[in-house]
Amino acid sequence: MFKPLNVLGCSNAVEGEARVIDRASMGVIRCSIEGGRARIVLKKGLNARSVQTGYGRLFFRQGRGWSAGLKHLSIESKNPATISISMSLREVAGLVKNFYGVVCAPMVKIDIPHGKDIWLMMLAPIYNTPLIEISKPVLTADRASVQASLSVGDGGLRYSLNAYGSGFRRAGLELTRQVYTGWSTTFGREKITASEKLAEAWPGENIQSTWKPIKRHTEPTIIAMNSIPSRNDVVTLLQSLGYLIHNVLLLGPRIIHSPFIVGDGEAVTYRVRLKLDGKLMDETELRISFS
Repeated sequence: MFKPLNVLGCSNAVEGEARVIDRASMGVIRCSIEGGRARIVLKKGLNARSVQTGYGRLFFRQGRGWSAGLKHLSIESKNPATISISMSLREVAGLVKNFYGVVCAPMVKIDIPHGKDIWLMMLAPIYNTPLIEISKPVLTADRASVQASLSVGDGGLRYSLNAYGSGFRRAGLELTRQVYTGWSTTFGREKITASEKLAEAWPGENIQSTWKPIKRHTEPTIIAMNSIPSRNDVVTLLQSLGYLIHNVLLLGPRIIHSPFIVGDGEAVTYRVRLKLDGKLMDETELRISFS
């Protein structure tokens, strides 16, 4: 059972035992959260060469075949093999479109000599107030008296869309998320993109509101998987994050709603775009972090 705890400047952090999903068949492991850190105990006698902790990325794609892989984006520590591991909690972030997606989270890589490495992915809610940085606070349209003002407050992005003047049918403000997935010989630099409509105004209207980053308040869970995750491994992970997936007879798992926003954070690139009649007029970049 988890209970609220004030630690490390975070209100309503949690502590207690985390659920363990062992997809790697590595034996009994135990995970608890205390003082803003995950503390993991592995079974004795595990044949490991080293243990590396940090913030990592799972990338997966269902195309002509299945492909998936894990890697660290940043390293917190690297130590000789031990049965006791400690690592910092961070946000779970990423995007998923059908079975093409990226999930970023705190991860442990257990180096297994002469075999597949084992990865542990930590899913836990965080309650830090997000830090939002705006590169340009005012967006304008040259051919009409339309302006969008952006500011930060109440843990979110405040925006005001002023659609004064004439010569257009509607003005729109949208947020675009992107996660870059790497290079391919066929498509070059690839990315997953999802757009969200913030506001739409007709001539003479003014709309004000606040957008807030998504933070997944999932049950604290640690998932163990091999270095080449199977589709069933990814399905288990997505279901743990609240993603709705149905199994269709003879066809296998199918996504219910797409795209799925895993969560917001530093691993995602953001742009706010001002549009007139669907055409891009101006845009600005956002940066979001929870550190």
